[in-house]
Amino acid sequence: MENNNKEKTPVYKRVLAWIGIIILVGMYLVLLYEALTGSPETYNVFITCVAATIAVPIILWLLIWSIGALTGRHTVASLDAMTSNRMHDRYGNVIPEGKIRTIVFDIGNVLVDFAWRPLIEKRGFDSAMVDRIAKASVFSEDWVEFDKGNLSIEEIIDLFVENDPEIESEIRKAFSDLTDIVTKRERTIPWINAIKAAGYQVLVLSNFSKMAVENCKEAMGFLDYVDGGILSYKDHVVKPGEEIYKLLMERYDLTADTTVFIDDTPENIDTAKRLGWNGIIFKSYDQVEDELKALGVKY
Repeated sequence: MENNNKEKTPVYKRVLAWIGIIILVGMYLVLLYEALTGSPETYNVFITCVAATIAVPIILWLLIWSIGALTGRHTVASLDAMTSNRMHDRYGNVIPEGKIRTIVFDIGNVLVDFAWRPLIEKRGFDSAMVDRIAKASVFSEDWVEFDKGNLSIEEIIDLFVENDPEIESEIRKAFSDLTDIVTKRERTIPWINAIKAAGYQVLVLSNFSKMAVENCKEAMGFLDYVDGGILSYKDHVVKPGEEIYKLLMERYDLTADTTVFIDDTPENIDTAKRLGWNGIIFKSYDQVEDELKALGVKY
């Protein structure tokens, strides 16, 4: 890929820059002479100009840095040793190396832990009962309806009860409070930030219920750091159906072969690959990072 940032500055710009430098230096030499030989007023003017020369660049730097911090754009003021040698677009944003431009994450068991078992165990049930409740709920087809967002939590629990009426009270107790059904992974936000700093767009694509989001705000805090995405309950579509993938592509103007999807479920990756995406089945952080590197993703 050609680095246009390495092209030579046009001659006329260099000439104008030198003229400006000469005029500026000449002005200060004249002011210095006047300050040494003239009146106290002239000396004060010289000191004021020197102070302004120091203060104005600092104020401008702080202003540019503030704009970058508020808008999320990479600016001259925010360049550091990790990104200063990278290509940037006209807005100062880092252009990622390689072909990949967008990294899409699943959420459960990728960016957070889906902790349904500890949640049910906290209600005081033994292992056998936890398994039985899970069979009627988490592992049932009705859980998909939960993620689609078409039914209330009460309606969903009624469906779970229909799957095993003998343990109705246990099921209702198990799902009386969904706090901590997903738990935080400390590595998630730094991982997202590192990928974004390298210029990649970061999105999420996940089967996720409204109740899980609302009851696990700390664990879901990473949503403030990504560039967007789709949670199934908002659009009423779920993986591995193609519709949710196509909706993400349309909404964020994605190109299939420059997009990579990371998910812990093979079926979800299969759909992504059918649509031309790159896909990685999440097994461990090291494994995912190795596969991203193989795709040319550097961060």
